[in-house]
Amino acid sequence: MTETADILLVDDDVLIQLMVEDVVTQMGHRFHCAADGAQARATLKRQRFDLVILDRRLPDTDGLLLAQTLQAEARAPFIVLSSLSASHDQLLGLGLGALDYICKPVEPALLRARIAKHIDAPRAAPEDRVVTVGKAVQLNTQTRRLSVDGRTEVLSPAESRLLVHLIHTLDRPSDRLEISKAICGREWVYGDRTADVLVSRLRRRLAGSEVEIVTVHGLGYLLTAKPDALGQ
Repeated sequence: MTETADILLVDDDVLIQLMVEDVVTQMGHRFHCAADGAQARATLKRQRFDLVILDRRLPDTDGLLLAQTLQAEARAPFIVLSSLSASHDQLLGLGLGALDYICKPVEPALLRARIAKHIDAPRAAPEDRVVTVGKAVQLNTQTRRLSVDGRTEVLSPAESRLLVHLIHTLDRPSDRLEISKAICGREWVYGDRTADVLVSRLRRRLAGSEVEIVTVHGLGYLLTAKPDALGQ
């Protein structure tokens, strides 16, 4: 059974506040609310939260400007709940560390399912925090530090999730639908370029190594490595 969680909503819309409060309390969790960025920062300094639900259009700031505070200081996972629904807005939110990007208007049942997904998500065991492809690529999923042939880079959260997915499906193509579900937790819709942009970024991260992401026309993307990179 899920333990009671503290969930903070950062949104100035009273109707959204009431709807989210109903969802959170019916799930058996504790609901907290901040109406703007300044109030959110003050609240985050006083208390730790298991999940933050963040609006983009706050009276005093873009909600995503709180992302650094949420990750570096409060260490609180967050999801975005916003009327800004364009694919580049969603990509920006995921790239800055959001676990999920939910577009308004949202049905209470869908919001409940998304909250449950992230609250109930099992934490990775210590031995699962480092994933590798042979000797060439090693990723620490906690710090998002990627080692490629001795070179170290820090991935964005979305890039890290994509690489983990591709490593787990090594040599099997993943299409945009599968990637969208694995990385963003949502269905892929026509015109959504999130998967393509993330693949392009990750390819640059892997440049020069014996591991690469290749396009299999009609099937999707796959991570592959030369046999000697796998120690064969």
